[in-house]
Amino acid sequence: MSLRDVPHPSPADTALGRRSLLGGVAGAAAGATLLGGMAAGPATAAPRGGADRAVRTESGLVTGVPAGAEGITVYKGIPYAASTAGENRWRAPRPAPSWKGVRKADTWGAACPQPVTGIDADKVPPLSEDCLNLNIWTGAASSRERRPVFVWIYGGRASAMWASQPVYDGANLAAKGAVVVTFNHRVGAFGNLAHPELSAESGHQASGNWGVMDTVALLKWIQRNIAAFGGDPDRVTLGGWSHGSSFVNILMISRLARGLYHRALLSSGVQYTKDPALGHVAGGYSSLSAAEVNGTAFAAYMDSSSLAGLRELSADEIVAKVYASGAPSAGTSFGNVLDGYVLPTTYTGAMESGTETDVPVCTGNSKDENGASPTLVMTVAQFNAYAATTFGSRAEEFLALYPAATDADAARQYNAYARDEERVSTFLWGTQFRKTAANRSPVYNYFWSHVPPGADTTNPIMPGQDASTAGAYHGADLYYLFGGLDGTDRPWTARDHEIADTVSSYVVNFAATGNPNGPARGARSLPVWPALRTNRPLSMNLGDGFEPVPAADSDAKFAFLKSYLESQTTAY
Repeated sequence: MSLRDVPHPSPADTALGRRSLLGGVAGAAAGATLLGGMAAGPATAAPRGGADRAVRTESGLVTGVPAGAEGITVYKGIPYAASTAGENRWRAPRPAPSWKGVRKADTWGAACPQPVTGIDADKVPPLSEDCLNLNIWTGAASSRERRPVFVWIYGGRASAMWASQPVYDGANLAAKGAVVVTFNHRVGAFGNLAHPELSAESGHQASGNWGVMDTVALLKWIQRNIAAFGGDPDRVTLGGWSHGSSFVNILMISRLARGLYHRALLSSGVQYTKDPALGHVAGGYSSLSAAEVNGTAFAAYMDSSSLAGLRELSADEIVAKVYASGAPSAGTSFGNVLDGYVLPTTYTGAMESGTETDVPVCTGNSKDENGASPTLVMTVAQFNAYAATTFGSRAEEFLALYPAATDADAARQYNAYARDEERVSTFLWGTQFRKTAANRSPVYNYFWSHVPPGADTTNPIMPGQDASTAGAYHGADLYYLFGGLDGTDRPWTARDHEIADTVSSYVVNFAATGNPNGPARGARSLPVWPALRTNRPLSMNLGDGFEPVPAADSDAKFAFLKSYLESQTTAY
């Protein structure tokens, strides 16, 4: 979600939902969530299955530490680019510095400065503009193994945006055969500021999207270095959640990332490119001109008349003012930018011109992140008003498909509609991708249905309230995609472990071949996950069952929602 549309959040509401509807009537689920290289050195050393073995990167030797799965080593906090402080603030990432001797990669790296009010101090990493660092999990015994590489981009909105949270632990996926990489990048004002002077000094008349440029630098680092850790630079999967999935979506269009990755996984990922939700969710963006206006207002708000002055401000000053209570929206709104350089065209334009990168895609959404909620309260009058506002002359047709005679009916039917719309929108995106003339790669779409048990106070990015309130919320699939359930205080059941084993096996198979089907990798079984077919509106149910389900609860509902979405005049 573009931060310009988001109130400054408390940590408790950073991951609840993606779409803001009905002026808050939809209750707990109606929030919205975001969010040049050095020459390579020889990759001669290999981990050989031991944390004490030094691995040679282009910057120097590193050793890791044992991870949370037997035989897996994790390398923490390795710099992939230079500090972004001082003169490097709001510039493309520079090469990482070198070091002599052996660096002990045993400590999580710093995260980008951001608000952390309300988060327990022991859960917050160091905050610094020297934040471009990565973590690697591997079980490879030799650099000759060439295991598939899974790169993960965290989500969030303004707060709790760092890679060292336990929910992103890569040990389980590494134990199943992948080399897993997570990393920190610039966020908020540091990651998205656009300004006319920045555009002028950039050399390509554009600015903003610094966090996406960090991701490109990370992918280049992987190409040059990952073989030393037993990874295959020709089998890189770029995955992300929410704000992170918006980065993946942008890099599927951007020329800057061509050839640097070979599959894409988008959790809470994509919508049909004319879906009105794109004005509010993580995939939204501002035009360069609008972002530059915000940047000019930012400079005025920070009492600085020059870029030099802005670069002299401390990171703490910037965070304190941007996220202060009562801060004006003008000058404090930071999100993705349609800049013509990193993001060269709109999502629709990329589809229509055939410039969307042709790689296998796995993408899906959660049952209770599109405005649906197990605790939704809505009156018939509110439901009817929503129908009139949203569907106009087609409101009666909508209400015939989703009839509500009582307030309980209204809540139930709104939930049914929101869940249908989410599946239909993702399916239509898949048909756009598959019908692009140049694309031959498959799309595997899913709908996450399982509710994680209890509450999570371990990971700041996760909601703290009980599952009975949050439902299958925005990000509920993350535990299971990674498959490691131990890094949380939720009361996991045997069924949760079975689901995690199945889903994480899909992820590693997808990273290995571009197809989630394949070896069970320790799971009891791996149900067949069919690829999207443009003439069959289906989605793969993941969680509470593993089988294809209709994109909407009836053919008539699918036809209505498809027609409504295709009739929209705003093409993102």
